[in-house]
Amino acid sequence: MTTRPERLSIELLSDTTFGRGEGTPGVVDIETEHDHYGLPMLRGKALRGLLRDSWLSMQEHFPDLQESGGRVFGPHADVEETAILRIGDAVIEEQAQAFFTAAIDRQNDPLTPEAILATLTEIRWQTSEDRSTGAPERTTLRSSRVVMRGLQLWAPLSWLAATGPNDGRCLALAVLATRHGGLARNRGRGHLRITINGDSDWTRALARGAS
Repeated sequence: MTTRPERLSIELLSDTTFGRGEGTPGVVDIETEHDHYGLPMLRGKALRGLLRDSWLSMQEHFPDLQESGGRVFGPHADVEETAILRIGDAVIEEQAQAFFTAAIDRQNDPLTPEAILATLTEIRWQTSEDRSTGAPERTTLRSSRVVMRGLQLWAPLSWLAATGPNDGRCLALAVLATRHGGLARNRGRGHLRITINGDSDWTRALARGAS
């Protein structure tokens, strides 16, 4: 196994909505992030934010890793993008991508991006509850699209400089601490398992300081 993290695996252990900040008129109020082929994805910037938040929440317990943490994720309130780690968009594996894109681009009976998105997702409905009566509040019914659990996404990693001896450990610690993402986390959605290079044993070993 290589000692240099090359990509991240994100497994959806529960239905998840990676919100894109808008809905699809006439279909759903809260849309999940997806590409122009209708394939669910997680933007690299959002994934980096999840990992960085995890690191910042734990960094005080690892004083010997402060320098490496700053190199990998950047210092607190960093606006200059000084971190050496760049995280690409998390997408489904290449073979599956090729299958779906070929189905859309074929001349005979092509699939539509909308059909592919509907195949990999479901629409859920929820409403706010009146605390005094326990009844649903009027005009609060909202729909959101969820990516169904079991899907696995892959995000490429790029390093802008040579990695230090503890840089991989900082990343591994943040990866293992990041267990939820997306919207409605307090409603049972967005439970994630993230590993480096798709190897959970190596990720845990790296977090312990082994290479």
